[in-house]
Amino acid sequence: MAALLGFVEESTDYVQLGISTSSSSSYSYKLVPWLSWDEWLFVDESLFSNSPNSVASALRRISAWRSRGCLPVVVELTSSIIEIQQKDPHFRKDQSNNALDNCRGDQSSDASLSDEMLAMLYCMAIMRLVNGVVEKTRKKTEVSIAVAADAIGIPRTLIDIRHEGSHRELPALEVVRSASVKALDWLKYYYWEPQKKAIPFHGNETAGIKTEIMSKFHEFAFCLRVKNTPHLRSSKIKEKRGSKKDLTKILKSLVGLYSAFSSEVVSVLLEFLLKAINSSDSSELPVNTQNSPSLQISLNEWKLVITKFSNKEPELLLALLNAVLDMIENQEAVIYETGNHMT
Repeated sequence: MAALLGFVEESTDYVQLGISTSSSSSYSYKLVPWLSWDEWLFVDESLFSNSPNSVASALRRISAWRSRGCLPVVVELTSSIIEIQQKDPHFRKDQSNNALDNCRGDQSSDASLSDEMLAMLYCMAIMRLVNGVVEKTRKKTEVSIAVAADAIGIPRTLIDIRHEGSHRELPALEVVRSASVKALDWLKYYYWEPQKKAIPFHGNETAGIKTEIMSKFHEFAFCLRVKNTPHLRSSKIKEKRGSKKDLTKILKSLVGLYSAFSSEVVSVLLEFLLKAINSSDSSELPVNTQNSPSLQISLNEWKLVITKFSNKEPELLLALLNAVLDMIENQEAVIYETGNHMT
């Protein structure tokens, strides 16, 4: 069974694969290309869907992940095999294949690939799977590739194809086509299924975390409002909220939340900014105080919140930018797919 990727990582050879386990006493954070586990789940569900449009959407998302430079090898290999299968008439349910043809803007995909070319693509993907996974997890001077592959459950067929493709003739299309199915089954077993089960803070827990983050940002915004508003500085509100001690305490809490739930913090901040823009440069700020009504917080004040917070977490600005770019990409993908359905 594979160790799990993306949340924490163990200091072992698995680090090279971008995978981690939950049994080590020494952990560190692992950089991953997705902004949230919801995004990862979208790819997981779409990638193995029967819908060509869903598969194409997942492949586009993985292509975006690839551009960020930290794509795990198991995700890269899965997308490569599925993309080849989508080019293979044996697997392709939608013979027009319009969805996939536009996945990377490759207009040459319109022409059918020859059997030899398909066999070569399958063989290369399988060789990359064996080399990319086995070579990075075995101690090269101690065990053979076959022994190392057997230790992590890679089907023997894939090892044989790697050997044939490297040292002998190109295996027949029927052989590598069948092997591609076994390869995907193994990747699901090794990575996708255990990772899905291990996704932290799912469902109601995620909602609870977001509620806590929203509450802390509300408090922080309100304290900054009190601090920077002259007629509130000497009021009773100032006594309850807005002191330097309050600001420091809340900011410390936000930093702690960001270190554990960075994607959720970014998501909440982006939501606040969008609401502020959509409501004529202001958004409603619920305040749980006895003497204060609900306030309106301006976009400029949200900018101040982000500035203060980013002084403690400099990478926040880059994370927000990536979130905005990803949102634009998703909207463009939806518009494109909607246009395809209408034509």
